[in-house]
Amino acid sequence: MNSTKINIHFKNLFILSILTFSLSASQLFAQANKPRVNNEKPEKGNQVKRMHPHALKLILQGKKKEAIEYLNVTSEKAVNPEHTKMLLDIAHGKPDTWKFDAKTWPWERALPNAALKKDASSDKFTIAFGGGAGYVPANECVWDTIRSLDPRALLLLGDNVYIDDPQTPEMQRFHYYRRQSQPEWMKLAKQVPIYGIWDDHDFTTNDGWGGPEIDKPKWKRKVWEIFKENYDNPYYGGGEKQPGCWFDFWIGKIHFVLIDGRYYRESPKGETPSMLGSAQMKWLKKTLKQPAVFTVFCTNVPLTPKVKPGSKDTWDGFDSEREQIFKFIAEEKIPGVIILSADRHRSDAYKIDTGIKGMYPLYECQSSRLTNQHVHGLIKHSLFGYNAKQSFGRVDFDLNVADPTVKYTIINIDGKSIHSLTVKRSELEFK
Repeated sequence: MNSTKINIHFKNLFILSILTFSLSASQLFAQANKPRVNNEKPEKGNQVKRMHPHALKLILQGKKKEAIEYLNVTSEKAVNPEHTKMLLDIAHGKPDTWKFDAKTWPWERALPNAALKKDASSDKFTIAFGGGAGYVPANECVWDTIRSLDPRALLLLGDNVYIDDPQTPEMQRFHYYRRQSQPEWMKLAKQVPIYGIWDDHDFTTNDGWGGPEIDKPKWKRKVWEIFKENYDNPYYGGGEKQPGCWFDFWIGKIHFVLIDGRYYRESPKGETPSMLGSAQMKWLKKTLKQPAVFTVFCTNVPLTPKVKPGSKDTWDGFDSEREQIFKFIAEEKIPGVIILSADRHRSDAYKIDTGIKGMYPLYECQSSRLTNQHVHGLIKHSLFGYNAKQSFGRVDFDLNVADPTVKYTIINIDGKSIHSLTVKRSELEFK
């Protein structure tokens, strides 16, 4: 083979290798990430919410002796003596204890009921929202604080129970059942409609994504089915043919649009990754076009840039899709859009300049430290922020005035108002 043919041969091999690498990389970025289950040695970080799940995982793995030793050591922390006893009974093989299903759960539960308050006022009303609600007994009183406001609805926007174990149904049900059995939650759930979407810690593990396939990995559909057992949303994504937890609903002339940012999310390391997937994006555009006084766009992670510095887990990792949503709102001239989000362990507010000519600024209200012990630092470019204590967002709508208003207030776990922001409908219109 002469030198010219050799050069051509190696050039073709080089091109083929580049194409093969590019194909493999694109396939890799389109796959779900490998779950990083976090139920190991939680006592070292004083992670109260993970202590019983860690013991349960040991039991499920057949390590019953180790589970008994662990429960005896951590019992002094008084996470919940009744739960400790139940898990010890399971580990000791006691008959007639919990069989990992709803029927045999030893305590009464209260599930969300969206039918509550159907006839309540829709011209002037209050909702509450938040996320970041791992089970911490000392902070479960936040549900009483929310209930004292008697809101028209509570929106849970992700990290609602902190499961972090998508491949183990028994673990998922335990997390839901223990929250639903707490007296503070039960009183709230019997009085206020509760709607929910998930984020990483409910759906998979920290900063994880599910990939574009409907039934790959195989655990995705089961996680979705268990989620449906525990919420009372009007519908769930595209149903059996297109699983997801996105949905919308109305309170009078206020349109609430809640998305699923995990089931079809791709790796943020790709060139133009999608958080929503094509089916959900099609639904979102159609849904946003419905005329409303205010359209409340609810997302599991913040839309505002640089609220989690250095991370692509927020919409910063999906900038092209974020820009697509902004441009759609502008092109369709959809007025009155307000953003609610969660994920960051604090409460804050932002004003987004999309850079689109003639488009009004988008205000984002973020809150995700309902019960969590862990806290995230404040962001300098926020309008205001709060992380001193657990908190949630209160949103008041008033359609009785000539220029309808939406008011966001940070309320801490003690019921104290911290910061507030009022936006008029006239501020959310195109020039």
